[in-house]
Amino acid sequence: MNIGRRKFLKGAAFAAVLPLIYRGKLFGAGNNAPNSRCNVGIIGVGKMADSHLGGLTDMPNVRVCAFADVDDKRLKYWSEKAAQKYAQKGFAFDKPKCYKDFRELLADPSIDAVYITTPDHWHAIISILAARAGKAIYCEKPMTFTIEEARKVTKAVQDAGVVFQVGSQQRSGESFRRAAQLARNGYLGEIKNVWCRLNYSLASTRNWKYEDVPAGVDWDMWCGPAPYNPYSQQLLPMLSDSPQPYNEHGFPAWRDHLDYGNSNQADFGAHHYDIAMWGLGLDGKGPKRVVVMDGANLTGTPGPRQYYYETESGVKIMKGNPSKDVCPLDYAVIFEGTEGVAAADRGPFWANKKYFYDILIGDDDFVYQKAMGESHRDCFFNAVFNGAPVTAPVEGGRSSAELSIMGNIAYRLGRTLEWDWRKGEFVNDPEANKFISRPNRGQWALI
Repeated sequence: MNIGRRKFLKGAAFAAVLPLIYRGKLFGAGNNAPNSRCNVGIIGVGKMADSHLGGLTDMPNVRVCAFADVDDKRLKYWSEKAAQKYAQKGFAFDKPKCYKDFRELLADPSIDAVYITTPDHWHAIISILAARAGKAIYCEKPMTFTIEEARKVTKAVQDAGVVFQVGSQQRSGESFRRAAQLARNGYLGEIKNVWCRLNYSLASTRNWKYEDVPAGVDWDMWCGPAPYNPYSQQLLPMLSDSPQPYNEHGFPAWRDHLDYGNSNQADFGAHHYDIAMWGLGLDGKGPKRVVVMDGANLTGTPGPRQYYYETESGVKIMKGNPSKDVCPLDYAVIFEGTEGVAAADRGPFWANKKYFYDILIGDDDFVYQKAMGESHRDCFFNAVFNGAPVTAPVEGGRSSAELSIMGNIAYRLGRTLEWDWRKGEFVNDPEANKFISRPNRGQWALI
């Protein structure tokens, strides 16, 4: 490896990464004693909240003190379950508070941090109001529903100076971190292509059977800033009375409804594109264009209409997997460079040279490193208590959300789009720019 070139590649990106490091402390300098406690509120107690709450209620320095949701049954289930779990641990603890309007939770001065685990169309407004309220924020991915929202959330978080972590937990996986660090620090040479395993599904309006709104559900609040559609269990499944009600249904289908989600492109784009942008050192930045082709038969990207992203340096971010001579197996993210190839999935890591398995990333390499085994959740609370940098900052969430959303826009329009990531708009393209934002409904238009 040409060490001179590697140092050049590192130095070129170093200035860009410095502003992304958050050094504050929620509890003030020095207040990180073992009995320091972070009171957490959970906003949206659906399927994703269920996956978080077991770990949160096991943390000795964290207390889940409040829930906000539109469904009385979900609120009752989790309030009682959390209180029972804390009682079993011998903690003197009041039953968590329950709110039907998340703004009441944000107004509670005893809440230090919030988990935003709502459907995507709610992420931006809640994040902005939580930042204004001075709360530390863990927001599920994708960070926002629209490109304009991604810009507004970034500004609100930066203006408030609060801790903010996106739930793109692949950044805390050892295999993804190793592949991204090899790419970002120049070990793979100049990156030519990054391959991301995604399909071409698009959200659309749905022809579901309309149902009566269940008792105890504020359906108008669930729709919130998005267009109002009649209730369907496809959007909000009702809980049964079984001991494990969340295990009885899969993830709801709002991700595939045009008014509430951006389908697989955003759902897994916020994972795989996120690793691509991280490994390229493009947190807070974006591509130069989205190239759309019909009938091009690109390697690893089947479908009548295909597209890829191209960065200012000429790197192509491709959907799918490359030919077998580049990488013999199917991986979630593959970095292809002039000096080597590194691939990662949830667990497995692969590289085309043994050297890449054994190399130790140096102390002067500027991709954030974490202790082996530290979870994405631990990273968030390490930032809250100790001012450590988060692994998935708001700038990274903005970049991966924007990338995902603009791909959908280009696919629907069926043509190549030039993108100015500094301005956050398509170049000389009023038609495409109409899709950057969406007006909020009703009272939410004021935020």
